[in-house]
Amino acid sequence: AANGPPPTEDQVVRLVQVGRVVSAPRTWASPQADRLAPYREQITTWLREEHLQVTRVQELLGQRGMHVPYTTLERFIWRLGLKPRGRRGDTVRMAPTPPGEVAEMDFERLGLLRNPETGRGQWIWGLSISLTYSRHSFLWPLVHQTVEATIEGLEKAWAFFQGCPKRLVLDNFPAAVAGTDPLNPRPTRAFMEYSQARGFLLDPARVRKPKDKPQIERFVQYARGRFWKGGTFLDLADARRQAEQWCLEVAGQRDHGTTHRLPLVVFEDEERAHLLAYDGIPYDVPLWKDVTVHPDHHVSVQYALYSAPSTRCPPGTKLEARCDRDLVKLYKAGALVKVHPRKPKGGRSTDADDYPPERTAYAMRAPDRLIRQAVVLGPQIGRFAERLLDAPFPWSKLRQGQRLLRLAERYTPERLDAACARALGFDLVDVRRLERILVLALEHEGQPALPAEQRVQPLTSGRFARPGTAFDHRFASTPVEIQP
Repeated sequence: AANGPPPTEDQVVRLVQVGRVVSAPRTWASPQADRLAPYREQITTWLREEHLQVTRVQELLGQRGMHVPYTTLERFIWRLGLKPRGRRGDTVRMAPTPPGEVAEMDFERLGLLRNPETGRGQWIWGLSISLTYSRHSFLWPLVHQTVEATIEGLEKAWAFFQGCPKRLVLDNFPAAVAGTDPLNPRPTRAFMEYSQARGFLLDPARVRKPKDKPQIERFVQYARGRFWKGGTFLDLADARRQAEQWCLEVAGQRDHGTTHRLPLVVFEDEERAHLLAYDGIPYDVPLWKDVTVHPDHHVSVQYALYSAPSTRCPPGTKLEARCDRDLVKLYKAGALVKVHPRKPKGGRSTDADDYPPERTAYAMRAPDRLIRQAVVLGPQIGRFAERLLDAPFPWSKLRQGQRLLRLAERYTPERLDAACARALGFDLVDVRRLERILVLALEHEGQPALPAEQRVQPLTSGRFARPGTAFDHRFASTPVEIQP
């Protein structure tokens, strides 16, 4: 009793003996552990060499006809000394997110897979996406973490979920995040366009902060241990087919350790209706590239040439090119300057207005443009240009047409127009002989002479001009008078 007399010495000895019996290890037989004894070496290999999880070991034993409870297998492994028992650190449970609100994405290295074409092994990564409300997840094996490969995996995930989340917490990898500022991360241009096209918000996690996306971090270990390790895959396509089936039949039907609910059932009943709509049309991944305007006023994008406007983008200008399935867009300091249709390798898209005006006619082999320029200089020059380019192959006379226009700059359009009239009068259509007429000033020959008063113009006398006798040495003694 609490208020009674203290225990005697015999009572204390008897209580100590009872405590020793209770704390002694259990020595009774365990039939399940005896059944696992023949698989001791195989279990040791799975855990120490292949680093499989206990749940995966339980599945592999079940495939061999050995069905045991998880706790029994864990106890057997603990007694073998293969897995120590320890205490987990303290944690704080976060408030659940609304359905369809958040999804987390991460990469993990699954393992080596032999390429059937080359016969060499290549590392396979896993793109994992988990909806934080229902814990329903998707796994997409891939080889590279490029923008194209990542967006392809995300498109497969949205088709798998039949919708998109409102916010995507993604891993901080170079293809998606250009600036790793923890307070103001800067997504890449291609990934930003993709998120805007699908309507969800990008939320990059901090570098080396796995607690920013805890749901997917746990699924990464689960997928590597339960799906990849111990599995058999023919190639990458076969691994992707098995991964989708595994997400539906195994990962989606498991009793989740935190929620103790089936993720697929929760997703179908409570979360699917809250996802953003997905149209099912594959996203056209654009290619962004820094280009330089060449001396020919073109840029090279994916082995094709596209013209840039000479007025805003002279040769040597740095531009940004955006190339998708249908269009190629050129940007200068973020401003759109030109749009072209996409051309195949070796193709060219040229806008005649992008050339300088003085080079457009020759570069585009356009006789009509050259004739219009000649008509502006003079009517006879226009007639001469029409006669010059009136041939089966007019572009073979374009150099002479350019020479004709340059003669107007050298000898004035008025003289050139008169010379063209004289040449046409003799049916002489030759630019070189036309220039000879201008050099010899024969454009006005045979025409009535102008009056003398128009041909001779008196010069005004200079203020300090000397008389002619000042330069005659025969009259050196005569004083020189300077006119005022």
